[in-house]
Amino acid sequence: MALCISLAVIAQEATPSAENGDSQPAVETTIQAWLGSYDNYNDESLPYGCGNFLLPVDTGIPRSGDTQDDLRLALEALLDPDFKHPEVETEAWLREMSLSVDTITIDDGDAVVMFGGTLIGPGHCGDALIEGQILQTIFQFEAIERVMVSDGETNLWEMIDLTDWYSDSFRDNYFYERPRAEAEAIKFWVGSFEDYETEGIAYGCGSYLLPVETGISRSGNPQTDLRLALEALFNPALKHPEAETEDWLKGLELSVEAITLAQGEADIKLGGKLIGIGSCGDAIMEGRILETVFQFDYIERVRVSDGETNLREIVDQSDTLSDEERRNYLYERTQR
Repeated sequence: MALCISLAVIAQEATPSAENGDSQPAVETTIQAWLGSYDNYNDESLPYGCGNFLLPVDTGIPRSGDTQDDLRLALEALLDPDFKHPEVETEAWLREMSLSVDTITIDDGDAVVMFGGTLIGPGHCGDALIEGQILQTIFQFEAIERVMVSDGETNLWEMIDLTDWYSDSFRDNYFYERPRAEAEAIKFWVGSFEDYETEGIAYGCGSYLLPVETGISRSGNPQTDLRLALEALFNPALKHPEAETEDWLKGLELSVEAITLAQGEADIKLGGKLIGIGSCGDAIMEGRILETVFQFDYIERVRVSDGETNLREIVDQSDTLSDEERRNYLYERTQR
């Protein structure tokens, strides 16, 4: 079983159907706001981060059908509610930020919500509940598939994310995806000299590659998911109990500079310098990168380079390839 990192991941459930045998979820006709609680009040709440819950509150405001107008009303009710849920202890955290709704734009399923005020988290568990309240309130509207939430300087994700897996530019422009309960988790691979719980892949020098789940669900955006996987690989926020080798790769201080995807082929340009760490270390490094890339079925071939050196140039000791072939080398899915 892969090691999992527990991150706050929104848990969405369909609205219960009316008791008429209809299997389709009921469509809400009024606007809801979502508050945070430490208890599952009347079994109506959603589990969210740190063992807490999100509770829906019906504002009584009818939906107009204009998603932008309805979303503004929902967020205004969330940020400055004129009600108090009987089991909610946490809404003051969000209210104390003195946030307001500045601008909202929605284009082809992508929403950008800009707050007035400053996003400042009260702490790890409080941050998670605030994130959940905002996202659940936004994603009640079926027309929204992705959303960026910011105060103009700080993205909501920057307040929440404590992993350091992501580049500053990625976090600045982070879009939350509508959660999919069935979505598979993004993984990366570490190296070990033991086959931990028989989950490892045998790989060079008597070593094994072990999968680690990041706890982040695949968004369905190929470039985003591949970037997240590689950033977690190069700078992991955890240590697998049986992995002795992850520091070899982390020590190179690599980053993801650019990714190009076209017709099953990925071209990955890394920031930093690909430097060999020794025969067995190079093989394990190669394996970890390739397994992390090829977990995505849409990738059939990949080139990995720091702009000057191809990964294959470091690993290949056979002298069967010309210098030009090694510089432009593409790994095939079967070559692992």
